[in-house]
Amino acid sequence: MGATHRSGPQDLNDLYLFSLVVEQGSFTAASRVAGLTTSRVSRRIADLEERLGVRLLHRTTRKLALTPIGEQYYQHCRAIVSEAEAAAEVVEHAQAVPRGRVRVTCPALTAQSELGPIITEFMQRYPEVQLSLLATDRMVNLIDEGFDVAIRFHIQPLEDSSLVARTLGQSRTCLVAQPAFLDRNGRPEQPGDLAQLASVGKTRHDAGYAWTLTNAAGKTITVPHRPRLDSTDWLVLRQAVLDGLGVGAIPDELCQQDIEAGRLEIVLPDWHLPGDSLHIVYISRRGLIPAVRTFIDHAAEHLTELCDQ
Repeated sequence: MGATHRSGPQDLNDLYLFSLVVEQGSFTAASRVAGLTTSRVSRRIADLEERLGVRLLHRTTRKLALTPIGEQYYQHCRAIVSEAEAAAEVVEHAQAVPRGRVRVTCPALTAQSELGPIITEFMQRYPEVQLSLLATDRMVNLIDEGFDVAIRFHIQPLEDSSLVARTLGQSRTCLVAQPAFLDRNGRPEQPGDLAQLASVGKTRHDAGYAWTLTNAAGKTITVPHRPRLDSTDWLVLRQAVLDGLGVGAIPDELCQQDIEAGRLEIVLPDWHLPGDSLHIVYISRRGLIPAVRTFIDHAAEHLTELCDQ
């Protein structure tokens, strides 16, 4: 072949045509997809080989086959073309008006305490979007059940490799009690004193009810407890603590106003419970319709702000 010229940028059109020929299996089929004549496609590939100084394809009367160097070259061409397509898709999506249906799932408490105003603001901003929200504490499989976005705590291994998990921040949990309850039963001075107090707790499938507390020095103590009341519903547990039934670990977003108003008191203020990481999970960003992509960005921004407060 002629002299090799490797300097200078590659023509993306040539890389695209070469990838197309390989994937379609012939110059004729590639020309139909590209909207060019067969002779034009063949000439462009021949010119590409001439510039590179290598043979990329074995040509026979019946089929095309990649040479060893052609196989390696194709892998890089495919990656470059894919990135170019993704870049074009970003612009296309940015210019598109969000419309259509977005299916979202999140824990019941998140829907009750935080997500409602976020969703309302989003839908007021994008009137052509419809949104379906499933508020449930069970693990929803996005792929199998046809959901676009999940908001989750305690991230687990994702059920599909095409899913992406974006960490938004930490959600705080407070150990609280009714002040009158503490007046009657005494205020704990150290974690071990909690064993003398009645408690409430989120229902567990095992018997392992315990609070893990850490102080400023990094010392950690686990205190088992046997709740008088256990429930899957955070609102029930909050109300039980407000009514003086016992000490409870309640999410910050559900008890902060009660603490500020004096209806609840933080127990052992020098010790804290571990926070839960909050994540937004969605199908790989490539190919997302504008409505889904825009909702992800909107929800992530506002939930991150809440975690940072």
